[in-house]
Amino acid sequence: MKRKLVSVLLVLALCLGLAGTAMAVTLTVTSDPSIKVVKDGEEISLENVNGTPVNPFNLDGTIYLPIRAISEALGFDVEWERDGNQVILNSGSASEDPSGPVASTPVVDKSTQPRVIITTDVEVDDMNGILLSLLFSSDYDLAGIVWTAGQHHFSGNGTETFAEAAAQYPTLFADGVRVPDPSKGEETYPLKCEATTAGGAVENPGQLMEFRPADPTFLERAIDVWYRADYEYLSQNNPNYPTPDELLSITKTGNVTFEGDYREDTDGSNLIKECILDDDPRPLYIQHWGGINTTVRALYSIYEEYHDTEQWPEIQAKVVDKVRISGNGEDNCRAYSKIDEMYPGLKDSDWTGFGGFTNYFAIYDAPDELKPYYHAEWLTDAFKFDHGRLMEHFLLMGDGQVIYGDPFCYQYGLVNYIDWAQCAEEGWANPMIGQEGGLDFFPLGQRSAYDTYDWCGCQFGMNAYVDLGLRQGITNSNNHYVEVLFEELAARADWAVSDPADCNHAPVITTLPQDVTARAGESVTLSAAAADPDGDALNVTWWVPENACTYQGAPIDGNAPEWQISSPNAMSTQFTVPADAQSGDSFVVNLEVQDTDSERPMTRFAQVIITVA
Repeated sequence: MKRKLVSVLLVLALCLGLAGTAMAVTLTVTSDPSIKVVKDGEEISLENVNGTPVNPFNLDGTIYLPIRAISEALGFDVEWERDGNQVILNSGSASEDPSGPVASTPVVDKSTQPRVIITTDVEVDDMNGILLSLLFSSDYDLAGIVWTAGQHHFSGNGTETFAEAAAQYPTLFADGVRVPDPSKGEETYPLKCEATTAGGAVENPGQLMEFRPADPTFLERAIDVWYRADYEYLSQNNPNYPTPDELLSITKTGNVTFEGDYREDTDGSNLIKECILDDDPRPLYIQHWGGINTTVRALYSIYEEYHDTEQWPEIQAKVVDKVRISGNGEDNCRAYSKIDEMYPGLKDSDWTGFGGFTNYFAIYDAPDELKPYYHAEWLTDAFKFDHGRLMEHFLLMGDGQVIYGDPFCYQYGLVNYIDWAQCAEEGWANPMIGQEGGLDFFPLGQRSAYDTYDWCGCQFGMNAYVDLGLRQGITNSNNHYVEVLFEELAARADWAVSDPADCNHAPVITTLPQDVTARAGESVTLSAAAADPDGDALNVTWWVPENACTYQGAPIDGNAPEWQISSPNAMSTQFTVPADAQSGDSFVVNLEVQDTDSERPMTRFAQVIITVA
């Protein structure tokens, strides 16, 4: 992409290393060779147009630098236009080369990325979540995509009712794993499904033989048809996308017969089991967008195979060390199955995401700065149309798409409203929706209208694992990060349909600022370097996310006042630790780098922790 031509009018032209000089006044100044100029940690050699060394000088407390030497060190061509009495800075002939990007997106070793398994009941929000997860799949290592059941969707087996099946779910007793005996007062699995009559088909949920069954072909079509169609351009723009065949090989059907059903091994549970037991040392983050039952089946299978062997202590320790459970699922499996007793210390996910408002009703409860991202004007321009097959099938309100297996009250592609109270009246949902003392908060308790192509039923898939440069272990809950994520989505949607030369790509922070320890009142220097694959100009901002700091003194006030950050828009700056900071306090300083020459800007962060000594 082309750089802009920058003209700088000289009000006072001094001896700054130019071939020609216009003097508006006569001053006597003395150069000071002790003043050094350092760029990205390296001293710059300052020379004039003839190659003769020139030095900065100090005039009334202001440091003046030779403009040619400084500009050329920053990659600008310098011209002196005598007639116009101006210096012209041009960002360089190399950046105007139309042959393509300055540098390609680097190939990443997938084994260095977070390793994740998605389990999903393929509800409407999950369908969009899968499409977005595929679009961002360059940023994490997908180990599996598993279709499972949950309280809102299960497919049945054609022979049992839900209650008949649930009565046979085993659990852990003192004498081992077995099916409960109600005659001994042992409780069977408690049904979680909130349906009542399912449109008049049954008298209670226990009689259901299936419930809003999900589309059994969705995951395969999403990968083998839509992702495959987009993959050629996606992989040209970023080489870290998995191939369609790789994704198909790890996409499995799990335990889909009934909510909570983990009685039998399935392809999905076997995949999860294999990933748990393999030699990959990374944590295994298992997402549960529907029920947790397929993961429970994997853990039960491991228990049944190894519990009575000499290997059990080692296997048990490996499971506890490796598995990270994200969400307890839309069923009662975790508590009922007693997997936490089988594997004491079983861990929930410790992966920290960022921001919020990517949940089902984000269009309702998002703050004003985020609301445009859920409405038709932005969505249709950013990605819904003419941005590849994945985004073509992204389901928005009233867009004409039919949702497999759902009654009309849930057909959001055919209507422009959500009315869960109506769904409850028809026997499809919690009967307390809209009732006093029940789920009566807007929009559950009343009909809520939307425009065509608005996005309700939000789910952003694997957004927590998108690599914007935010560090784990830092509290990164900030609406600004969500804005950056949405803008990233718009830029990536272009990748699905265009050559790299016609797309924007994220800047790369090539030198990261280092964590430091400092005393109260001390100023510390923070330096970094960044480049852009497209040769775009970069905006640089250092700022302090207040909620990420442990300092409890005077308010940081959001974007860090100038007394804390000396040069917020330079690659090198100084942060001054507040004088009242206590030993052990920590500050987080963000470096934010955004490219500026694109309609779809992309942003990356680096974060430095300053600990008070």
